[in-house]
Amino acid sequence: MFRKVAPAPQITDTVYETLREAICDGVLPPDARLIQDELAERLGTSRQPVHLALQQLKKDGFVTEVGRRGLVVAPLDRAFAAELYEMRAALDAAAAVAAAKRAEAEDRKRGERIIREGRAAVADGDLAAMASADFAFHDFIYGLAGNRLIAQTARMNWHHIRRSIMLLAGEPTKLGPFWDEHDQILQAVVARDPEAAAQLAQYHALASSQILSRLEKA
Repeated sequence: MFRKVAPAPQITDTVYETLREAICDGVLPPDARLIQDELAERLGTSRQPVHLALQQLKKDGFVTEVGRRGLVVAPLDRAFAAELYEMRAALDAAAAVAAAKRAEAEDRKRGERIIREGRAAVADGDLAAMASADFAFHDFIYGLAGNRLIAQTARMNWHHIRRSIMLLAGEPTKLGPFWDEHDQILQAVVARDPEAAAQLAQYHALASSQILSRLEKA
């Protein structure tokens, strides 16, 4: 017989999401110490939800334990980021194929609006807004594809993708070509050309991985 499981307090989920956002946006930078009492005071809560949230963040790869220093924000792992994009190359190619088979003419305007928002964010040097627009575009394609498993898998790793984008913080102009590639993917999808859409989506993900790899060696 199973024992009863008490539902996690909502405050823990809120603390988890707040800390994850701070990590992904760079408010809590890589290698920053995470002291429970200090975080609890800053968040206006008790230590227990902070403790639980930190343990979940550690499990999810956002936090790591470093000897006597205790818990710290995990470093930006370029190798892991490259692996994320390699996985996305497969997912996004499959999503693009399905999206191209289901797209309607009116979907072009929705995609173009997201692309305009992304280009504007790059022009402003606003990485957080660019990352949000990037997710919106890919989530738009996943929605067109109609495959819930692809969408769920991609969303699970989205926050790690956000962190990888921060690797380009010193070179925001490198993000401009991403939106040319998004536009090419969109045009192939709305033209209902599955083969071209898949090739473009796969190239886009792998090109992102290669840029991160070059930065690591710089």
